[in-house]
Amino acid sequence: MSTADATGTHDAAESRHPAPPPAGVSRGELAMVVLLGALGLYLVLDAANIAVPGSANAIGPRFFPYLVGGVVLATALGLGFRVLKGDRGPSDESEDVDPDAPTSWAAVGVIAVAFLGHALLINVIGWPLAVTLMFALVAWALGARGIVRPLLAGGVLSVVVWIVFVKGLGVALPGGTLLELATSWF
Repeated sequence: MSTADATGTHDAAESRHPAPPPAGVSRGELAMVVLLGALGLYLVLDAANIAVPGSANAIGPRFFPYLVGGVVLATALGLGFRVLKGDRGPSDESEDVDPDAPTSWAAVGVIAVAFLGHALLINVIGWPLAVTLMFALVAWALGARGIVRPLLAGGVLSVVVWIVFVKGLGVALPGGTLLELATSWF
């Protein structure tokens, strides 16, 4: 309900407080809860496979994976409770996203395929090229126009990150034959 005076202006209090979000269970948020719960469960179960050396101190190498997995599971449970209750966060004043718009499952599928393809291609074509392809696919799924700019942006960013990590920090990331030959001089 809007209150307006004779000049047609709204109350200042109403413009400062956005309208409450619509009630109901959001399938997209529920899917996020399920994925978050699955991730937490995986982290906790996989932490049990970490080998503990005899020289481990009181905490050991399993402590932090168990802690992170437990926090992820607790977050999934808390978020699941709120989602099933019908709670939704209020939108920001500057937010230009329609909270009532349906989830674009095609975009979610393309992004999932991009991440899976990235994981499968890292050792085959090298990290920078795999990141470039993933970046371009995700940008396209999220509405980027054209493919040249996302490919160029992903390519430049991935090569710079690869150089910093491999040459600067000594982290082992496969670069692919061409990139490793091109950067072997430094």
